Amino acid sequence: MRRALVPLFCLLFCQAPLYAADLTKDGATAWRIVLPDEPTVVEKTAARELAEHLKLVSGADFQTIAEKDAAAGGGSLIYLGNTAKAPKKDYKFDEILIKMEGGNLVLAGHEKRGCLYAVYSFLQDVVGVRWWTPSDTFIPKRPTLAIADDLAVSYAPQLISREMYHRDAQPTVFSARMKGNGFLTPEYGGAVRIVNFVHSFYKYLPPGKYFDAHPDWYSEIDGKRKHEHAQLCLTNEEMTRELINNVLETLRNSPGAKIIDVSQNDWYGFCTCAKCKAVDEAEESHAGTLLLMLNKVAEAVEKEFPDVLVESLAYQYTRKPPKTIKPRDNVLIRLCTIECSYIQPLDGEQNRKFAADIEGWSKLARHLFIWDYTTNYNDYLGPHPNLRVLVPNVRYFVKHGAIGLFEEGEGDDFCELKNWLLMRVMWEPHLDGEKLIDEFVRGYYGEAVAPLIHQYWDVLIAEAERTKIYLGCFGVNSAKWIDLATLNQVTEIMNKAVETATSVYGADSDELRRLRKSKMGVDHVWLSRYYPLRAEAREKKLPFLGPKDPFAAAEEFAQLCKRFRTKAAVISQEKNLGNYLEGLKAGFLAQKNPPEICRGIPEDAWVVFDALSFNNYRDAATIVDDSEGWNGKSVRMGTKVDWNTNYTPPVRGTYRILASLRCEGSVEQGKLGSWGVYDAQGKKSLKSMTLDAEAFKTGEGSFDRKFRWIELGVVDFVPGAYFWFAHGHNPDLEAIFVDRVVLIGAE
Repeated sequence: MRRALVPLFCLLFCQAPLYAADLTKDGATAWRIVLPDEPTVVEKTAARELAEHLKLVSGADFQTIAEKDAAAGGGSLIYLGNTAKAPKKDYKFDEILIKMEGGNLVLAGHEKRGCLYAVYSFLQDVVGVRWWTPSDTFIPKRPTLAIADDLAVSYAPQLISREMYHRDAQPTVFSARMKGNGFLTPEYGGAVRIVNFVHSFYKYLPPGKYFDAHPDWYSEIDGKRKHEHAQLCLTNEEMTRELINNVLETLRNSPGAKIIDVSQNDWYGFCTCAKCKAVDEAEESHAGTLLLMLNKVAEAVEKEFPDVLVESLAYQYTRKPPKTIKPRDNVLIRLCTIECSYIQPLDGEQNRKFAADIEGWSKLARHLFIWDYTTNYNDYLGPHPNLRVLVPNVRYFVKHGAIGLFEEGEGDDFCELKNWLLMRVMWEPHLDGEKLIDEFVRGYYGEAVAPLIHQYWDVLIAEAERTKIYLGCFGVNSAKWIDLATLNQVTEIMNKAVETATSVYGADSDELRRLRKSKMGVDHVWLSRYYPLRAEAREKKLPFLGPKDPFAAAEEFAQLCKRFRTKAAVISQEKNLGNYLEGLKAGFLAQKNPPEICRGIPEDAWVVFDALSFNNYRDAATIVDDSEGWNGKSVRMGTKVDWNTNYTPPVRGTYRILASLRCEGSVEQGKLGSWGVYDAQGKKSLKSMTLDAEAFKTGEGSFDRKFRWIELGVVDFVPGAYFWFAHGHNPDLEAIFVDRVVLIGAE
């Protein structure tokens, strides 16, 4: 009799089996684990993991023996791996087998790591172990452990490549236990290595080596051949021949490789020469020229490396499938969802274009992988209400023939839940998403808190759906969809959850620790939008449930970031999170210390921003000790790039804007730099001005170290508007220093 994994747990725990074998009895066992006489490293890992977990569950010690010694000693046996008891069959990739046979238990599967996954599935679905995160595991305490005599499970995953790209999902042991296979070391079966993984055009044909002699190998843009933020000229036959030579040489130096990537750079800049344009127009997609070149590469690879797949991306400008050109059978297409909205499933109204693209590629490509996005790059810390589309989207990929899935999700918002959920359904896409979410919430946060976590998500998702937000992975922050009323509501819910966890589980409990981290999303919304939310509360006569002392709250938030190993607030901030947190605190501290120009003005009519919180473009601006800075520091703008630092203030409406600036150098006259306000959404300047030497000179004609308030004028801050500062590259100007920026209500 064969049973699927889904009802297996229920069958074993919700009702007593008609026939059962006692694996352990009152903390003791006569069972032994049997390995092949010459076990692989993965089989050894599987035996160790099984014995250690069964010991934790039951208290019993399970001896591991070689198959040649199995006849001696009596008792029942657990045959693990490629033993004589394992059925001899052509296992599918990562397939598992779990069955009781003749009073013994067999755990086997595909030769690479099937037996290891069989162990993990047995521990999860039969024994009841749960690996919530790399550091949080639920171990049931069962001194007596019975298993059904008719236990029989055979399962092969539809997704042969399952990768969850998040720092808390990638550790090898956790990834293996959740049956992912993207980040595994050899003792856990190893990962499928992709040579030159994505965005690889210039890895084969670096412009520094080739462009001067062969500019026609690179993109023609606006009538000129370019290599900066450009691609290859994919119809150039000479380029293709050299590309093929370099791909083949790379494979010769990569023994054992099964996939090699040949894909576009991570920007636009496609070639618009007459030949490329003609092909792309005929195919109604820039994937036309891509596949035309890729098929030539794949043909050459197949002749020398018949078992190697050539991977490329259907990404941004190549996402749409071509009309007639079909990828060769040894080409692997990795379709990317980066433009999609994640408040709706991918078959929803907002994602109609992507739906058409995946349907097209599923008909063309023999091998289809997916690169999906589960985070908000512009706000790693704030709420990202994509929870209920995660499972439907995985099913959607599988429905359209995807055999590999890479989920990119670096953010922190309920990442433990989202990682666990995605890894479960990548292995078993048919599982009920709502039941899985409920299982995790109850097991991870505790039964007493679980209803409040569900309520929290109900409110957030309902609000995101009500606003009809296009929830992409870029360009969205909480200000676009979470209003004050909703924020107050979810804050009340999370505050109640903290009170409940504290009273039921204790101040030092795991449940409270886990909840405190998950609450950081709401905490960050209050801190990042504190002053406009306070103004909204006054205008609409609504409660304001933000922290009474935002500076103290920012200090506590920084400590939590350290405790929970938070990496960034936005994409590519890993090196500068400390500066961001210091800037967050400095802004609140600055508000407690109003500059002279704000004295006498009502406190809620002005906002001051400390330069320590500004963005640092290409590390061109640095925080320096400055005795003239209001808090002993300032931001120094050097000459590395034109545009040094900028900031998007969390305000809306009309304000006078002033900046506290000073300069160092020997400039006597002329332009030192400039600053202004830019509308990122409207893509236009709202106001700008030149910083002239005369504004910074003393009576003696030289610069001093005093900061001066420079007024830009009145600006209507629309959503996405930011102020910026630029260096003028005057050779006699050493640096411009920024201390603070003040916005004073103009109404």
